[in-house]
Amino acid sequence: MDRSKRREIFAKIPLDTNVLISHGPPYSILDRTQNGEHFMSVGDLELLGATERVRPQLHVFGHIHDGYGVATPGLDTTFVNAASTQIKGEYILGNPPIVIDI
Repeated sequence: MDRSKRREIFAKIPLDTNVLISHGPPYSILDRTQNGEHFMSVGDLELLGATERVRPQLHVFGHIHDGYGVATPGLDTTFVNAASTQIKGEYILGNPPIVIDI
């Protein structure tokens, strides 16, 4: 899906959203994955813009297994990459659940 279509979809997120759930991460937040010997950010730049606009209390996503964890990068939002599997030649359950109190 192209950027303008994603921007149009993300523009529909209401400003009073407290918890945002998406499949993948916003750009540069818990989105780093290994590409050969290097790590790179692969999150969605349009989703980052939407998150900055809406500022939900919590944004939960997965998809990028290497990015598992919690981050609060200076925004009003706690970001959770809840990817439950690790890739070690194959997908295995290996990441514990993340509990967030709201």
